Amino acid sequence: MRKDDHPADVEALLLDPNSQIRASQDESACGEGAWAGGAEAVEGHLHRVVAALNRVPALVVEHAEFEHYGSGYASFVDVLLTRRDGSARRVDADGYTTTEGFSVVLCRLARIACILSPAERSHHPDGRGYYSLPWLDAVTEIPIPGWEKGCEQISQVLERYRITLVGPHILSRPALPHLKIDTNLGDGPHYSIFDVWFHWMD
Repeated sequence: MRKDDHPADVEALLLDPNSQIRASQDESACGEGAWAGGAEAVEGHLHRVVAALNRVPALVVEHAEFEHYGSGYASFVDVLLTRRDGSARRVDADGYTTTEGFSVVLCRLARIACILSPAERSHHPDGRGYYSLPWLDAVTEIPIPGWEKGCEQISQVLERYRITLVGPHILSRPALPHLKIDTNLGDGPHYSIFDVWFHWMD
């Protein structure tokens, strides 16, 4: 199996026209596990997944964005992980703490996730800061060079919770033609599979 292959049932779900329509309307398109129990069940399940990610030996959760970036709606939970030993975190003279890490983006609409290339998040005690939202161009495969051990541990957690990692090979494919998605992450009207399952609007 190539690293950009996915289980046939997962690929079929992501490409299925009816599933894409449901996902574009922020409705669960997966009838298994927590996703069969409604939004509250999914949210509880994803909180447990994040807690498990926070317990992997090599990494620690720097930030998990459950609150839709403070407004609007996100079809995903954005989880930034960094090195547990603190070696990827620095405090600058201006008071900013800058952390290098990579995100695991957990979908609220189906049991899938994607990994984003390493990036930095910065925050200041007065509340200022910066971070990147998930974009298709940032989606990558694992293992990420330099983060191999953590990637292996993350894969084990996601497998235990039956969440499938999907990569750019499938997420970059075109979505159903004429699909309408309210998102600030895509540039429609020609959306990608990423836009269908991982979208955010304010």
